[in-house]
Amino acid sequence: MMKNKLIKVCGMKEGKNIRDIELLGINMIGLIFYSKSPRCVHEVPDYLPGQAKRVGVFVNEDKAYVQTIANRFSLDYVQLHGNESPEYCQALQRTGLKIIKNFSIAAKEDITQTAPYEGICDYFLFDTKCDTFGGSGKQFDWDVLYYYNGQTPFLLSGGIDIQTVKALKAFSHPRLAGYDINSRFETKPGKKDVKRVSKFVKQIKDMNRINQLFNSNKKDLLSIYFCAGTPTLNGTTEVIKTLEKNGVSMIEIGIPFSDPMADGIVIQNAATEALRNGMSLNLLFEQLQDIRKDVNIPLLFMGYLNPIMKYGFERFCKQCATCGIDGVIIPDLPFKDYQEEYRAIAEQYNIKIIMLITPETSEERVREIDENTDGFIYMVSSAATTGAQKDFDTQKQTYFKRIQDMKLRNPLMVGFGISNKATFEAACKHASGAIVGSKFVTLLEEEKDPEKAIKALKHDLIYD
Repeated sequence: MMKNKLIKVCGMKEGKNIRDIELLGINMIGLIFYSKSPRCVHEVPDYLPGQAKRVGVFVNEDKAYVQTIANRFSLDYVQLHGNESPEYCQALQRTGLKIIKNFSIAAKEDITQTAPYEGICDYFLFDTKCDTFGGSGKQFDWDVLYYYNGQTPFLLSGGIDIQTVKALKAFSHPRLAGYDINSRFETKPGKKDVKRVSKFVKQIKDMNRINQLFNSNKKDLLSIYFCAGTPTLNGTTEVIKTLEKNGVSMIEIGIPFSDPMADGIVIQNAATEALRNGMSLNLLFEQLQDIRKDVNIPLLFMGYLNPIMKYGFERFCKQCATCGIDGVIIPDLPFKDYQEEYRAIAEQYNIKIIMLITPETSEERVREIDENTDGFIYMVSSAATTGAQKDFDTQKQTYFKRIQDMKLRNPLMVGFGISNKATFEAACKHASGAIVGSKFVTLLEEEKDPEKAIKALKHDLIYD
Protein backbone atom coordinates (compact mmCIF):
# COMPACT_ATOMS: atom_id res chain seq x y z
CA MET A 1 0.00 0.00 0.00
CA MET A 2 1.13 3.49 -0.77
CA LYS A 3 1.74 5.54 2.39
CA ASN A 4 0.39 8.67 0.69
CA LYS A 5 -2.18 8.62 -2.08
CA LEU A 6 -1.00 9.81 -5.49
CA ILE A 7 -2.99 12.36 -7.47
CA LYS A 8 -2.85 12.16 -11.23
CA VAL A 9 -4.42 14.82 -13.47
CA CYS A 10 -5.01 13.56 -16.99
CA GLY A 11 -5.94 15.15 -20.31
CA MET A 12 -3.90 18.37 -20.23
CA LYS A 13 -2.77 20.40 -23.25
CA GLU A 14 -1.88 24.01 -22.36
CA GLY A 15 1.53 24.89 -20.93
CA LYS A 16 0.44 27.52 -18.40
CA ASN A 17 -2.40 25.33 -17.17
CA ILE A 18 0.00 22.41 -16.78
CA ARG A 19 2.36 24.58 -14.76
CA ASP A 20 -0.42 25.92 -12.51
CA ILE A 21 -1.74 22.42 -11.84
CA GLU A 22 1.71 21.01 -11.15
CA LEU A 23 2.32 23.70 -8.52
CA LEU A 24 -0.57 22.22 -6.49
CA GLY A 25 1.64 19.26 -5.64
CA ILE A 26 0.24 16.88 -8.25
CA ASN A 27 2.18 13.61 -8.59
CA MET A 28 1.44 12.76 -12.23
CA ILE A 29 0.20 14.72 -15.24
CA GLY A 30 -1.24 12.90 -18.22
CA LEU A 31 -0.93 13.95 -21.87
CA ILE A 32 -3.26 12.17 -24.30
CA PHE A 33 -1.91 10.97 -27.67
CA TYR A 34 -5.11 9.48 -29.08
CA SER A 35 -6.22 11.36 -32.18
CA LYS A 36 -9.96 10.82 -31.60
CA SER A 37 -9.82 12.51 -28.19
CA PRO A 38 -10.62 16.27 -27.98
CA ARG A 39 -7.75 16.39 -25.46
CA CYS A 40 -5.17 14.98 -27.87
CA VAL A 41 -1.79 16.73 -27.76
CA HIS A 42 -0.45 17.47 -31.25
CA GLU A 43 2.45 19.76 -30.42
CA VAL A 44 4.80 20.00 -27.45
CA PRO A 45 3.27 22.55 -25.01
CA ASP A 46 5.39 25.54 -24.01
CA TYR A 47 5.67 23.98 -20.53
CA LEU A 48 6.01 20.34 -19.52
CA PRO A 49 5.99 19.01 -15.94
CA GLY A 50 9.30 19.27 -14.13
CA GLN A 51 8.39 17.76 -10.76
CA ALA A 52 5.27 15.74 -11.57
CA LYS A 53 5.80 12.53 -13.52
CA ARG A 54 4.88 12.73 -17.20
CA VAL A 55 2.34 10.16 -18.40
CA GLY A 56 1.50 9.58 -22.06
CA VAL A 57 -1.91 8.05 -22.84
CA PHE A 58 -2.19 5.75 -25.87
CA VAL A 59 -4.78 3.46 -27.47
CA ASN A 60 -3.61 0.47 -29.52
CA GLU A 61 -0.65 2.35 -30.99
CA ASP A 62 2.37 0.87 -32.71
CA LYS A 63 5.20 0.34 -30.22
CA ALA A 64 7.62 2.33 -32.33
CA TYR A 65 5.27 5.32 -32.35
CA VAL A 66 4.84 5.11 -28.57
CA GLN A 67 8.60 5.05 -28.16
CA THR A 68 9.02 8.04 -30.46
CA ILE A 69 6.49 10.09 -28.49
CA ALA A 70 8.00 8.93 -25.21
CA ASN A 71 11.41 10.19 -26.30
CA ARG A 72 10.04 13.46 -27.70
CA PHE A 73 8.10 14.30 -24.52
CA SER A 74 10.48 12.63 -22.06
CA LEU A 75 7.68 10.48 -20.65
CA ASP A 76 8.06 8.61 -17.38
CA TYR A 77 5.00 6.40 -17.87
CA VAL A 78 2.82 5.20 -20.72
CA GLN A 79 -0.85 4.61 -19.95
CA LEU A 80 -2.51 2.08 -22.22
CA HIS A 81 -6.27 2.18 -22.85
CA GLY A 82 -6.66 -0.31 -25.67
CA ASN A 83 -6.30 -4.05 -26.11
CA GLU A 84 -2.56 -4.05 -25.51
CA SER A 85 -1.30 -7.52 -24.55
CA PRO A 86 0.97 -8.37 -21.63
CA GLU A 87 3.74 -9.00 -24.18
CA TYR A 88 3.21 -5.52 -25.64
CA CYS A 89 3.54 -4.04 -22.15
CA GLN A 90 6.70 -6.02 -21.49
CA ALA A 91 8.26 -4.83 -24.72
CA LEU A 92 7.71 -1.18 -23.77
CA GLN A 93 8.90 -1.85 -20.25
CA ARG A 94 12.20 -3.15 -21.59
CA THR A 95 12.83 0.28 -23.15
CA GLY A 96 12.81 1.81 -19.65
CA LEU A 97 9.22 3.04 -19.62
CA LYS A 98 6.88 2.37 -16.72
CA ILE A 99 3.44 1.01 -17.51
CA ILE A 100 -0.06 1.96 -16.37
CA LYS A 101 -2.69 -0.36 -17.85
CA ASN A 102 -6.31 0.77 -17.94
CA PHE A 103 -9.16 -1.65 -17.23
CA SER A 104 -12.81 -0.79 -17.72
CA ILE A 105 -14.92 -1.97 -14.80
CA ALA A 106 -18.66 -2.52 -14.47
CA ALA A 107 -18.93 -5.72 -12.43
CA LYS A 108 -16.69 -7.97 -10.35
CA GLU A 109 -16.21 -10.28 -13.35
CA ASP A 110 -14.24 -7.50 -15.07
CA ILE A 111 -11.54 -7.78 -12.39
CA THR A 112 -10.35 -11.11 -13.81
CA GLN A 113 -8.86 -9.40 -16.90
CA THR A 114 -6.05 -7.99 -14.72
CA ALA A 115 -4.52 -11.40 -13.92
CA PRO A 116 -2.25 -11.77 -17.01
CA TYR A 117 -0.76 -8.32 -16.35
CA GLU A 118 0.28 -8.98 -12.75
CA GLY A 119 4.01 -8.52 -12.29
CA ILE A 120 4.28 -6.62 -15.58
CA CYS A 121 2.56 -3.27 -15.01
CA ASP A 122 3.60 -0.67 -12.46
CA TYR A 123 0.01 0.43 -11.89
CA PHE A 124 -3.46 -0.54 -13.00
CA LEU A 125 -6.03 2.16 -13.68
CA PHE A 126 -9.65 1.21 -12.94
CA ASP A 127 -12.19 3.32 -14.82
CA THR A 128 -15.89 3.13 -15.71
CA LYS A 129 -16.79 0.72 -18.51
CA CYS A 130 -18.13 2.52 -21.59
CA ASP A 131 -18.47 2.05 -25.33
CA THR A 132 -15.51 4.23 -26.26
CA PHE A 133 -11.85 4.29 -25.29
CA GLY A 134 -11.10 6.62 -22.39
CA GLY A 135 -13.35 7.70 -19.56
CA SER A 136 -17.01 8.65 -19.55
CA GLY A 137 -16.93 10.94 -16.52
CA LYS A 138 -19.32 8.53 -14.80
CA GLN A 139 -18.70 6.67 -11.57
CA PHE A 140 -18.83 2.89 -11.36
CA ASP A 141 -19.54 0.94 -8.18
CA TRP A 142 -16.14 1.16 -6.51
CA ASP A 143 -17.13 -1.59 -4.06
CA VAL A 144 -16.60 -4.22 -6.79
CA LEU A 145 -12.88 -3.50 -6.43
CA TYR A 146 -12.93 -5.34 -3.09
CA TYR A 147 -12.87 -8.45 -5.30
CA TYR A 148 -9.46 -7.38 -6.60
CA ASN A 149 -6.88 -9.50 -4.79
CA GLY A 150 -3.86 -8.79 -6.98
CA GLN A 151 -0.55 -7.31 -5.91
CA THR A 152 -0.31 -4.48 -8.44
CA PRO A 153 -1.23 -1.06 -6.97
CA PHE A 154 -4.04 0.75 -8.74
CA LEU A 155 -5.26 4.26 -9.47
CA LEU A 156 -8.99 4.88 -9.14
CA SER A 157 -10.85 6.82 -11.80
CA GLY A 158 -14.43 7.20 -12.96
CA GLY A 159 -16.57 10.20 -12.04
CA ILE A 160 -14.24 11.64 -9.43
CA ASP A 161 -14.95 15.25 -8.48
CA ILE A 162 -15.33 17.49 -5.41
CA GLN A 163 -18.68 15.89 -4.57
CA THR A 164 -17.14 12.40 -4.37
CA VAL A 165 -14.46 13.24 -1.78
CA LYS A 166 -16.52 11.82 1.09
CA ALA A 167 -17.08 8.59 -0.87
CA LEU A 168 -13.35 8.41 -1.63
CA LYS A 169 -12.60 8.73 2.08
CA ALA A 170 -15.02 5.91 2.83
CA PHE A 171 -13.48 3.61 0.18
CA SER A 172 -10.33 1.78 1.18
CA HIS A 173 -8.31 -1.04 -0.36
CA PRO A 174 -4.78 -2.25 0.46
CA ARG A 175 -3.68 -1.72 -3.17
CA LEU A 176 -5.28 1.69 -3.69
CA ALA A 177 -2.37 3.93 -4.70
CA GLY A 178 -4.15 7.11 -5.72
CA TYR A 179 -6.72 8.93 -7.81
CA ASP A 180 -6.95 9.89 -11.48
CA ILE A 181 -8.99 13.02 -12.19
CA ASN A 182 -9.96 14.45 -15.56
CA SER A 183 -13.13 15.72 -17.23
CA ARG A 184 -15.10 16.77 -14.15
CA PHE A 185 -12.45 19.37 -13.34
CA GLU A 186 -12.40 21.01 -16.77
CA THR A 187 -13.41 24.43 -18.02
CA LYS A 188 -13.06 23.01 -21.55
CA PRO A 189 -11.50 19.81 -22.98
CA GLY A 190 -7.82 19.78 -22.05
CA LYS A 191 -7.94 22.71 -19.60
CA LYS A 192 -8.41 22.18 -15.86
CA ASP A 193 -10.03 24.53 -13.35
CA VAL A 194 -7.09 25.27 -11.03
CA LYS A 195 -9.27 26.34 -8.10
CA ARG A 196 -11.37 23.20 -8.21
CA VAL A 197 -8.34 20.94 -8.50
CA SER A 198 -6.72 22.83 -5.61
CA LYS A 199 -9.79 22.28 -3.44
CA PHE A 200 -9.81 18.57 -4.26
CA VAL A 201 -6.10 18.20 -3.53
CA LYS A 202 -6.44 19.92 -0.17
CA GLN A 203 -9.34 17.72 0.88
CA ILE A 204 -7.67 14.50 -0.25
CA LYS A 205 -4.30 15.31 1.29
CA ASP A 206 -6.02 16.08 4.58
CA MET A 207 -7.28 12.51 4.65
CA ASN A 208 -6.32 10.34 7.57
CA ARG A 209 -7.45 6.75 7.95
CA ILE A 210 -9.09 7.62 11.27
CA ASN A 211 -11.23 10.24 9.52
CA GLN A 212 -11.96 7.79 6.72
CA LEU A 213 -13.21 5.22 9.20
CA PHE A 214 -15.61 7.55 10.96
CA ASN A 215 -16.74 9.16 7.70
CA SER A 216 -17.86 5.72 6.54
CA ASN A 217 -20.80 5.94 9.00
CA LYS A 218 -20.14 2.43 10.22
CA LYS A 219 -21.60 1.52 13.60
CA ASP A 220 -20.44 -0.64 16.51
CA LEU A 221 -16.78 -0.15 15.67
CA LEU A 222 -14.33 -2.43 17.45
CA SER A 223 -10.89 -1.09 18.30
CA ILE A 224 -8.33 -3.42 19.88
CA TYR A 225 -5.37 -2.55 22.08
CA PHE A 226 -2.38 -4.85 22.47
CA CYS A 227 1.13 -4.27 23.76
CA ALA A 228 3.89 -4.47 21.14
CA GLY A 229 6.41 -7.19 21.95
CA THR A 230 3.90 -9.60 23.51
CA PRO A 231 3.38 -12.47 23.60
CA THR A 232 6.53 -12.65 21.44
CA LEU A 233 9.05 -9.97 20.56
CA ASN A 234 8.67 -10.33 16.81
CA GLY A 235 4.93 -11.02 16.65
CA THR A 236 3.72 -7.42 16.39
CA THR A 237 2.91 -7.43 12.68
CA GLU A 238 1.27 -10.85 12.87
CA VAL A 239 -1.12 -9.58 15.54
CA ILE A 240 -1.99 -6.51 13.47
CA LYS A 241 -2.61 -8.46 10.27
CA THR A 242 -4.71 -11.04 12.11
CA LEU A 243 -6.87 -8.40 13.74
CA GLU A 244 -7.61 -6.70 10.43
CA LYS A 245 -8.38 -10.04 8.79
CA ASN A 246 -10.92 -10.73 11.54
CA GLY A 247 -12.85 -7.51 11.03
CA VAL A 248 -11.36 -5.20 13.65
CA SER A 249 -11.97 -1.55 12.72
CA MET A 250 -8.95 0.09 14.36
CA ILE A 251 -5.86 -0.99 16.34
CA GLU A 252 -4.00 0.64 19.22
CA ILE A 253 -0.40 -0.56 19.45
CA GLY A 254 0.90 -0.17 22.96
CA ILE A 255 4.40 1.22 23.44
CA PRO A 256 5.67 -0.61 26.55
CA PHE A 257 6.74 1.61 29.44
CA SER A 258 7.97 0.76 32.92
CA ASP A 259 5.50 3.06 34.73
CA PRO A 260 2.13 2.99 32.88
CA MET A 261 0.05 5.05 35.28
CA ALA A 262 -3.33 4.67 33.54
CA ASP A 263 -3.06 0.91 33.07
CA GLY A 264 -4.31 -1.90 35.26
CA ILE A 265 -2.36 -4.98 36.26
CA VAL A 266 -3.02 -6.90 33.02
CA ILE A 267 -1.49 -4.25 30.75
CA GLN A 268 1.23 -3.46 33.29
CA ASN A 269 2.29 -7.11 33.19
CA ALA A 270 2.19 -7.12 29.38
CA ALA A 271 4.41 -4.01 29.26
CA THR A 272 6.88 -5.60 31.67
CA GLU A 273 6.98 -8.76 29.58
CA ALA A 274 7.50 -6.75 26.37
CA LEU A 275 10.41 -4.83 27.88
CA ARG A 276 11.97 -8.07 29.09
CA ASN A 277 11.55 -9.49 25.59
CA GLY A 278 13.60 -6.57 24.28
CA MET A 279 10.92 -4.31 22.77
CA SER A 280 11.89 -0.68 22.25
CA LEU A 281 10.52 2.22 20.21
CA ASN A 282 13.35 1.89 17.71
CA LEU A 283 12.60 -1.81 17.22
CA LEU A 284 8.87 -1.16 16.97
CA PHE A 285 9.35 1.34 14.14
CA GLU A 286 11.63 -1.16 12.43
CA GLN A 287 8.96 -3.87 12.69
CA LEU A 288 6.28 -1.57 11.28
CA GLN A 289 8.22 -0.08 8.37
CA ASP A 290 6.37 -2.21 5.78
CA ILE A 291 3.05 -2.71 7.59
CA ARG A 292 1.12 -0.56 5.11
CA LYS A 293 1.88 -3.03 2.34
CA ASP A 294 -0.61 -5.37 4.00
CA VAL A 295 -2.82 -3.42 6.40
CA ASN A 296 -5.31 -0.65 5.62
CA ILE A 297 -7.26 0.03 8.83
CA PRO A 298 -6.27 2.91 11.15
CA LEU A 299 -3.28 2.22 13.38
CA LEU A 300 -2.56 4.24 16.51
CA PHE A 301 0.16 4.19 19.11
CA MET A 302 -0.77 4.32 22.75
CA GLY A 303 2.13 5.25 24.96
CA TYR A 304 3.47 7.56 27.61
CA LEU A 305 5.30 10.81 27.11
CA ASN A 306 8.65 9.74 28.58
CA PRO A 307 9.80 7.28 25.86
CA ILE A 308 8.36 9.52 23.14
CA MET A 309 10.25 12.55 24.41
CA LYS A 310 13.40 10.50 24.75
CA TYR A 311 13.04 9.53 21.10
CA GLY A 312 12.30 13.15 20.13
CA PHE A 313 8.72 14.27 19.47
CA GLU A 314 9.19 15.55 15.92
CA ARG A 315 11.35 12.58 15.00
CA PHE A 316 8.63 10.37 16.49
CA CYS A 317 5.86 12.03 14.43
CA LYS A 318 7.94 11.87 11.26
CA GLN A 319 8.60 8.17 11.79
CA CYS A 320 4.91 7.57 12.51
CA ALA A 321 4.02 9.18 9.18
CA THR A 322 6.67 7.13 7.39
CA CYS A 323 5.29 3.86 8.79
CA GLY A 324 1.64 4.82 8.28
CA ILE A 325 0.65 5.38 11.90
CA ASP A 326 -2.46 7.57 11.94
CA GLY A 327 -2.74 8.74 15.52
CA VAL A 328 -1.26 8.67 18.99
CA ILE A 329 -2.85 8.42 22.44
CA ILE A 330 -0.63 9.81 25.20
CA PRO A 331 -2.52 9.52 28.53
CA ASP A 332 -0.08 11.68 30.49
CA LEU A 333 0.10 14.53 27.94
CA PRO A 334 -1.60 17.60 29.47
CA PHE A 335 -4.01 19.29 27.09
CA LYS A 336 -2.35 22.67 27.64
CA ASP A 337 1.07 21.24 26.73
CA TYR A 338 -0.44 19.59 23.64
CA GLN A 339 -1.82 22.94 22.53
CA GLU A 340 1.32 24.97 23.15
CA GLU A 341 4.15 22.56 22.32
CA TYR A 342 3.05 19.53 20.34
CA ARG A 343 -0.03 20.28 18.26
CA ALA A 344 1.69 22.09 15.40
CA ILE A 345 4.29 19.36 14.98
CA ALA A 346 1.69 16.57 15.00
CA GLU A 347 -0.48 18.39 12.47
CA GLN A 348 2.53 18.93 10.21
CA TYR A 349 2.81 15.15 9.86
CA ASN A 350 -0.98 14.54 9.84
CA ILE A 351 -0.78 12.58 13.10
CA LYS A 352 -3.97 12.78 15.15
CA ILE A 353 -3.37 13.29 18.87
CA ILE A 354 -6.32 11.63 20.62
CA MET A 355 -7.29 13.08 23.96
CA LEU A 356 -8.98 11.22 26.80
CA ILE A 357 -11.95 12.41 28.84
CA THR A 358 -13.37 10.91 32.04
CA PRO A 359 -16.56 11.38 34.09
CA GLU A 360 -14.68 14.09 36.00
CA THR A 361 -13.80 16.12 32.89
CA SER A 362 -15.75 19.37 32.88
CA GLU A 363 -18.10 20.23 30.02
CA GLU A 364 -15.95 23.26 29.28
CA ARG A 365 -12.82 21.13 28.90
CA VAL A 366 -14.66 18.51 26.82
CA ARG A 367 -15.78 21.20 24.39
CA GLU A 368 -12.30 22.70 24.31
CA ILE A 369 -10.82 19.29 23.46
CA ASP A 370 -13.49 18.77 20.80
CA GLU A 371 -12.75 22.13 19.22
CA ASN A 372 -8.98 21.64 19.11
CA THR A 373 -8.50 17.99 18.17
CA ASP A 374 -9.47 15.82 15.24
CA GLY A 375 -10.01 12.08 14.85
CA PHE A 376 -12.11 10.95 17.80
CA ILE A 377 -12.46 11.50 21.54
CA TYR A 378 -11.49 8.63 23.83
CA MET A 379 -14.27 8.47 26.42
CA VAL A 380 -12.81 6.64 29.42
CA SER A 381 -15.58 4.76 31.20
CA SER A 382 -14.30 5.66 34.66
CA ALA A 383 -11.49 7.53 36.39
CA ALA A 384 -9.92 4.21 37.40
CA THR A 385 -7.20 2.30 35.54
CA THR A 386 -7.82 -0.11 32.67
CA GLY A 387 -9.33 -3.52 33.32
CA ALA A 388 -12.26 -5.72 32.31
CA GLN A 389 -15.66 -5.08 33.89
CA LYS A 390 -18.82 -7.23 33.89
CA ASP A 391 -21.19 -4.34 33.25
CA PHE A 392 -21.54 -0.58 33.32
CA ASP A 393 -23.69 0.76 36.12
CA THR A 394 -26.35 3.47 35.75
CA GLN A 395 -23.88 6.18 36.71
CA LYS A 396 -21.49 5.28 33.91
CA GLN A 397 -24.25 5.00 31.33
CA THR A 398 -25.61 8.41 32.42
CA TYR A 399 -22.11 9.81 31.81
CA PHE A 400 -22.00 8.23 28.33
CA LYS A 401 -25.38 9.75 27.45
CA ARG A 402 -24.40 13.15 28.84
CA ILE A 403 -21.37 13.31 26.52
CA GLN A 404 -23.39 11.94 23.60
CA ASP A 405 -26.03 14.63 24.11
CA MET A 406 -23.38 17.35 23.83
CA LYS A 407 -23.44 16.74 20.05
CA LEU A 408 -19.68 17.07 19.70
CA ARG A 409 -17.90 17.59 16.40
CA ASN A 410 -15.66 14.55 16.97
CA PRO A 411 -16.95 10.98 17.13
CA LEU A 412 -16.70 9.13 20.45
CA MET A 413 -15.13 5.80 21.35
CA VAL A 414 -15.59 4.24 24.80
CA GLY A 415 -12.66 2.47 26.47
CA PHE A 416 -11.65 0.89 29.80
CA GLY A 417 -13.70 -2.07 30.99
CA ILE A 418 -15.11 -3.44 27.71
CA SER A 419 -15.07 -7.24 28.01
CA ASN A 420 -18.43 -8.78 27.13
CA LYS A 421 -21.70 -8.28 25.29
CA ALA A 422 -23.24 -6.08 28.00
CA THR A 423 -20.34 -3.61 28.16
CA PHE A 424 -19.82 -3.58 24.39
CA GLU A 425 -23.48 -2.85 23.67
CA ALA A 426 -23.65 -0.18 26.37
CA ALA A 427 -20.62 1.56 24.88
CA CYS A 428 -21.90 1.37 21.30
CA LYS A 429 -25.32 2.70 22.33
CA HIS A 430 -23.78 6.08 23.13
CA ALA A 431 -20.69 6.14 20.89
CA SER A 432 -19.38 5.02 17.51
CA GLY A 433 -17.81 1.97 19.08
CA ALA A 434 -15.69 0.51 21.83
CA ILE A 435 -12.02 -0.06 22.60
CA VAL A 436 -11.01 -3.40 24.11
CA GLY A 437 -7.63 -3.71 25.82
CA SER A 438 -7.21 -5.83 28.95
CA LYS A 439 -9.61 -8.56 27.83
CA PHE A 440 -7.78 -9.07 24.53
CA VAL A 441 -4.34 -8.84 26.17
CA THR A 442 -5.42 -11.58 28.59
CA LEU A 443 -6.73 -13.81 25.79
CA LEU A 444 -3.58 -13.23 23.74
CA GLU A 445 -1.41 -14.23 26.68
CA GLU A 446 -3.50 -17.35 27.31
CA GLU A 447 -3.82 -18.49 23.70
CA LYS A 448 -0.39 -17.37 22.40
CA ASP A 449 -2.21 -17.13 19.05
CA PRO A 450 -3.80 -13.86 17.82
CA GLU A 451 -6.30 -15.74 15.63
CA LYS A 452 -7.67 -17.74 18.56
CA ALA A 453 -7.58 -14.69 20.83
CA ILE A 454 -9.61 -12.39 18.59
CA LYS A 455 -12.14 -15.10 17.77
CA ALA A 456 -12.64 -15.81 21.46
CA LEU A 457 -13.04 -12.10 22.15
CA LYS A 458 -15.58 -11.57 19.38
CA HIS A 459 -17.54 -14.56 20.65
CA ASP A 460 -17.69 -12.96 24.11
CA LEU A 461 -18.72 -9.57 22.74
CA ILE A 462 -21.54 -11.09 20.69
CA TYR A 463 -22.79 -13.97 22.84
CA ASP A 464 -21.54 -13.56 26.41
